[in-house]
Amino acid sequence: MDKLLGAFTKKYINQLNQDELIDLEKLLDIDDTSLYNFFNGIDNEIKFDETNVLKLFKSFKYNNED
Repeated sequence: MDKLLGAFTKKYINQLNQDELIDLEKLLDIDDTSLYNFFNGIDNEIKFDETNVLKLFKSFKYNNED
């Protein structure tokens, strides 16, 4: 998850406004298993707020070369 989150953050951090940066921080605080399940469409016990950052994360295509 660290590589995925690092690549995601690197790609979008300079495009996010202040509120979105707060949402990113909240996203980074979520445990790896829950984030992995969410990213891969697996059921979660955690309810995620539909934010712009979450939409970007869900549609993010990880490239191992990033």
